[in-house]
Amino acid sequence: MAEREELRQRIIDAIDANRDKIIEVAETIRVNPELGYEEVMASQLIASNIREQGYEVEKPLAGIETAFRASKHGRKDGPIVAVLAEYDALAGIGHGCGHNLIGASGLAAAIGMATVMDDVPGMFEVIGTPAEEGGAGKIKLEAAGIFDDVDAALMIHHAGHQSFAATEYPSGTCLAVNSFVIEYFGKPAHAGADPYNGVNALNAVIEFFKGVDALRQHVTMETRLHGIITNGGEATNVVPKYTRAQFSMRAPTVDYLREVMDKVRNVAQGAALMTGCEVKITEGDLHYDMRPSYRIGKTYNENMAAMGIEINVDPERGMYSTDFGNTSYKLPSATGSFAISHEPIPGHSQQVVDASGSDFGYDQLIKVSKAMALTALDLLLDEQFLAEAKEEHANWGALYNG
Repeated sequence: MAEREELRQRIIDAIDANRDKIIEVAETIRVNPELGYEEVMASQLIASNIREQGYEVEKPLAGIETAFRASKHGRKDGPIVAVLAEYDALAGIGHGCGHNLIGASGLAAAIGMATVMDDVPGMFEVIGTPAEEGGAGKIKLEAAGIFDDVDAALMIHHAGHQSFAATEYPSGTCLAVNSFVIEYFGKPAHAGADPYNGVNALNAVIEFFKGVDALRQHVTMETRLHGIITNGGEATNVVPKYTRAQFSMRAPTVDYLREVMDKVRNVAQGAALMTGCEVKITEGDLHYDMRPSYRIGKTYNENMAAMGIEINVDPERGMYSTDFGNTSYKLPSATGSFAISHEPIPGHSQQVVDASGSDFGYDQLIKVSKAMALTALDLLLDEQFLAEAKEEHANWGALYNG
């Protein structure tokens, strides 16, 4: 069997040799943004290029048209390590979260790993996970059992001007999130002639927002409560019979988020009682907080540094949410966060759209993709490394959440 250093060099050389192809895929996705579950072009582009590397590709996956799984078996049975690829864009912004880079990283890792799997035990997979931006793609794939046999999962994600894989709590963690659609049903009446015969659904949704404002004093500092009114009535001279709001709640852990959701639900129901309206609450997909594998993160950082990425760790919790959090509760998971800008830039912005297509951004993509593939190789070759990651994962809550 080939020595590990030879295998590592094969991965590096293959990704370098295909640099132009990888960047072309990333740029094609960037300039043709597609929303969640509509990523027909992006998913097909990535999957077809991976298929050319000798992978078995299952698409659609779990009944999701734009999801896929590409698999390559090793020389014998062993662990399964997966790289997760995202490729959905944001409405009105395009690739303001840099998912074009994440999608292309899946191709890059597949290219690198294709050169070594004949000498490596186990299986390497690239799983295309659509609709991260509010569509809960990974959550739906998990419910379908797609991650049941996976031993570890890896991703990349831009981090503005910073580069790191999390290695100490609370770095790499993020907020759990869920959303409510809240609808109030009242009774219309003429606002001038007989308003006393109406039941005002707009009053109900206003009281709901006032109640949430009062609630803010009684939740933890890291909790976030935010929403919009999407229907506030039809005309000023008619007592509104129907109103609708979309509301999101975020919290440091999924357990505390459930408590916050109960409080918000009570506020919504209280507003209905105050105004005489009926209320309907439709709950979204529960996104867990992220439990990063700090054990994998240490090796990930070593590989990122070896590929020429300057590591500058962010020690704080991220105030964002992701469906990768649910995956991280199920199995050891790690993200290689990487800089695409020399200066801080806001997330979900035109600056990210531009930086994710810049020369620097693409240079960093190639480097971090190599690091991710090398980390996958380490997990497949080193039984103790994977065992340590699984042991940490099994005890994550006790180790880091008290």
